[in-house]
Amino acid sequence: MFTFDVDPKALLRERTRQLVSLGIPASTVADAEHRIDDMWGTGPTSWVPVWTQHAERAARQGHLLLASLCWGAARFPVSATPERRAAHEQQLDWYLKATERFPVRFQRKIVEVPDGRHGTTAVPLHLFRRRQAAGGRPRGVLLLSGGVDTWKMDLHRLAVSSALATGLLVAAADMPGTGESAVPLTHDADAVLGGVVEQLRVQYRRPVGFLGLSFGGHWAAKLALQGRVDAAVDIGGPTGVAVRGDDELLAMPHGMPGIVGNALGLDRQPDGRQAAELLARFSLRDQDLLRSAGAAPLLAVNGADDQYVPLLDTTGLAHAPNTTVWVIRNATHCAPERFLPLMAAAWGWLLARLTPSHRTHLSEKAARLPLRPFLMPPAEAAARALRVHDGTAPVGEAGRS
Repeated sequence: MFTFDVDPKALLRERTRQLVSLGIPASTVADAEHRIDDMWGTGPTSWVPVWTQHAERAARQGHLLLASLCWGAARFPVSATPERRAAHEQQLDWYLKATERFPVRFQRKIVEVPDGRHGTTAVPLHLFRRRQAAGGRPRGVLLLSGGVDTWKMDLHRLAVSSALATGLLVAAADMPGTGESAVPLTHDADAVLGGVVEQLRVQYRRPVGFLGLSFGGHWAAKLALQGRVDAAVDIGGPTGVAVRGDDELLAMPHGMPGIVGNALGLDRQPDGRQAAELLARFSLRDQDLLRSAGAAPLLAVNGADDQYVPLLDTTGLAHAPNTTVWVIRNATHCAPERFLPLMAAAWGWLLARLTPSHRTHLSEKAARLPLRPFLMPPAEAAARALRVHDGTAPVGEAGRS
């Protein structure tokens, strides 16, 4: 692992919307932005010490989940220093202390799955289910994964709201290269998440879906195209449909080249050619998955102004089997500007496929209504993606990963 150049104040400004949506008060984020002037050091105005103070204050006041979220901010965006690795341990410790106050039933479970390298790896899962749910099997299971710097405990609000809104058992997992994962991010890491899906399917004997955000969306799309899940939602996932130049990764803002490089398990930031070669291995197009005959239903979504992932990576999936594409106008990476109506519509779409019935199909149509005004028509979205790819259309400057 390695550190890299990034302006902490610019990073916090760019991630304020994300951190607040995760549950950290806006005033706390603003205070951190005002005080922090050093990304990797250990002095009083460095990233980890400032966030540590906020975490410890929340703990003293009895706000256990907020303490965990602040420890998560302290370890952000990568575990490249001893202080950040210790912060991640504190994040887990305080998270588990907070579980009794969750509005859902919670269980932490560790499963052993293939690691894609002729061995196995342990994958910690956080399971969420409605408290009032009767005993026995759930109506379905939803595997949830975030991106290269937003990990399973960071997605607590989304995991809980998904369980409450859908009645599904939600299983949150860190994708390879992040969080508690013991294996790096590689192009064949679907062996790990696919192994989790199989274990969930065997244990609960119910349909299994996948909801992936940012890089997690890559795995949602891949497992759906392989037919290894019953339905999947890819929100902002890089899929490799767009052809990338040698300098594309290095041109990403706010330290993203270093964040991705850490997930890949590198010991230094790659140069342009190395980065392009590494990312090319993840291309679902080059893996010939866009014509897969056994594909499961896939919903691919992103903001029209994504500043990290080419829009063509989303619109280019439109011709893949069983795939629906939504592009949200005036929205950036993973469409945080319209995240609430997006998630309501995505939950409706998932339920209509994991638990199909007349009722869930009607609910799907109703759940999509608030999002409709923000959806681009397919032809407009495809044209927008091509203009962005050709460099003739501007993209947004704020979003999340």
